[in-house]
Amino acid sequence: MTGTVPAEQAVLELLGPHFPTPPARPEIGPGWRQLVIDCHRAVVAEFPDYELGAVKQKFAVLAFQASPRPWKQGGNRSSAESDRLRTIVETFAARSASICERCGAVGLRREGRRITLTLCYPCELAVPRDLRGR
Repeated sequence: MTGTVPAEQAVLELLGPHFPTPPARPEIGPGWRQLVIDCHRAVVAEFPDYELGAVKQKFAVLAFQASPRPWKQGGNRSSAESDRLRTIVETFAARSASICERCGAVGLRREGRRITLTLCYPCELAVPRDLRGR
């Protein structure tokens, strides 16, 4: 995953139309931006009108919280669609568990801060104990 890190603006432009108004800002470090773009592309390939609730780090893995389409009273998605979306999102969450959220290099789950993060060794040393990986 190392290489050129996509700009935050590029991620916002891709995801923005899928957030209810106003769009939320993804709460991830730069090392996961490409992973989020790849997850978005996989989801939009099957669910072009998907709705995004949040994109964040939770328990040191990517939490891409989405629905197959915008919510409607009375429901508008099948359990098969929800299961398929969950499978796609969980694939990317699993990948994030070994990618440094800060730089995109190979990372490990790092505890000892107020929040558990996935970081490589150099980022583990660089990220202050009281801060997140961004």
